[in-house]
Amino acid sequence: MGCKVLCTSVALLAYLMFFGHVRAECTQPSFASRNVVLSNHLSTQNFTNGSTVTFECVIGHKPVDPKASRSVTCEGNQWTSLELSCTRKSCGSLADFSHGRYDMTGNLFGDTAKPVCDKGYMLAGKETTRTCRNKGWDGRDPLCEPVKCSAPPAIENGQLVDESLESYNYLEEVSYRCNKGLTLIGKSTLLCSEDGTFKPDPPKCSDGYPKPTIPNAKRISGKAPPYKLAECTQPSFASKNVILSANHLLTQNFPNGSTVTFECVIGHKPVDSKASRSVTCEGNQWTSLELSCTRKSCGSLADFLHGRYDMTGNLFGDTAKPVCDKGYMLAGKETTRTCRDQGWDGRDPLCEPVKCSAPPAIENGQLVDESLESYNYLEAVSYRCNKGINLIGASTLHCSEDGTFKPDPPKCFDGCPTLKIPNAKRIDGKAPPYKLNNFIKYKCGDGYRLEGDAIIECRENGWSPEPPQCIALPTPPTTTTTTTTPTTTTTTTTPTTTTTTTTPTTTTTPTTGNELLVSSGQRRTGPLTEPGFPQGFFSILSLMELWFLAAVASGLLSWGHFIYSDVVDLIANYWTDTI
Repeated sequence: MGCKVLCTSVALLAYLMFFGHVRAECTQPSFASRNVVLSNHLSTQNFTNGSTVTFECVIGHKPVDPKASRSVTCEGNQWTSLELSCTRKSCGSLADFSHGRYDMTGNLFGDTAKPVCDKGYMLAGKETTRTCRNKGWDGRDPLCEPVKCSAPPAIENGQLVDESLESYNYLEEVSYRCNKGLTLIGKSTLLCSEDGTFKPDPPKCSDGYPKPTIPNAKRISGKAPPYKLAECTQPSFASKNVILSANHLLTQNFPNGSTVTFECVIGHKPVDSKASRSVTCEGNQWTSLELSCTRKSCGSLADFLHGRYDMTGNLFGDTAKPVCDKGYMLAGKETTRTCRDQGWDGRDPLCEPVKCSAPPAIENGQLVDESLESYNYLEAVSYRCNKGINLIGASTLHCSEDGTFKPDPPKCFDGCPTLKIPNAKRIDGKAPPYKLNNFIKYKCGDGYRLEGDAIIECRENGWSPEPPQCIALPTPPTTTTTTTTPTTTTTTTTPTTTTTTTTPTTTTTPTTGNELLVSSGQRRTGPLTEPGFPQGFFSILSLMELWFLAAVASGLLSWGHFIYSDVVDLIANYWTDTI
């Protein structure tokens, strides 16, 4: 009885100890979503309670947080949480290479980069795609060399227009022509394309079609043989603002049944987006084109800060000139914007407040207030002249909208110079010094006449009009009287008588009375008859004097027009010129 109970207890304890030990273990841990793998213990499948293992990032990955714990511990039959989490490494972007670039799916581990050469260049050798690896991009930059096309193919019943070359550069063209009487079908001109071949396919030369033989039938309409291929020349619908699609631009002739497509010229769009863009060659004529295009709209440009646009319109080709508000001016050079195919070019300008630099200094004057380095829009400055000097012009200037002071600064005028006119004297007006608006009236001395205006005035630019001159009068003609008196002397001598006759003696006697030297400003008097002048001359002068004085008194004339001496000179000169 005692052994039975004891033996049962020992067996139960052994059972519990054995199975309890088996259950306290963990299977191999896995955290695939975190892009990690075990650092070691890769072949171990079970781990006892308390075991610790470490993880690392899978190839091509790096820790999101370098400080995160990389270990986990088996507690009973479960692992603790793993802090480490990894993400794909970056290889960075590949730079463009000579005459080419990369078409990349990305720049992280596993991404690829396909080399693409620029137009006109092609890869030298086999194309190799590069891959972002654990240590960076594999491979190296490829070589892009200029496209070369070999000689174009020959065609039956035709030949090249120019002599064939061994090779052609990218976009170089060749043209074909058919033998006389044959029709060229296809495109006559081919281009060396980017893949190193001529495109499109070479044309064909057709000599027409054989005469059909149909038993018991006769031709009642149509052309008699030989029968040539019907064709159309290159179509054009310029008034619809369209052009041929690029693949038809170089073709000049199209066989019957050919269909070509059109597109809108740049900056235009279809009037009806559903309109057909194709036409077909029927015989030797093209069908009508439905497509018609109109200028694209760029929309109206909104006003910008402190400014607006002066627009010619908002359709393709229209322009918009920026205009700043008053008190503001464009910062930098003015740039007119244009409505382009993709919208308005450029961008809104910057309008900044108008600033004027310090106003200019003036001679013989200065600013009323101390000058500043700059002035705001509409700020004013005032000038004054030195004592005793006249200010000519506006004394106050304003900072204008173009950043300059307006109007022009004034001048300080200190008078006109004293004049010295030979053979003239001042008979009226102020004595020197001469200030603004002072005048002088001149008179010439005897034997001189006045040329110019007798009265001149001191203006801001000097004397006005120009000072006169005194011109010497020509000496009037004189009259001389010659008297001849014969003298006879008789001498008697025996037996010879001699008679001597002397030559006539001439005596010159100066005229008596007034010499009539008519000069400016001199009133002439004398007898009604003077040597060298017609009778009544001085009576005419007296009448003119009376008329002149009466005209001045009545206001018809003024002393400023001319002086009496001018009238006397005029008449005197007339008489002396006509006698």
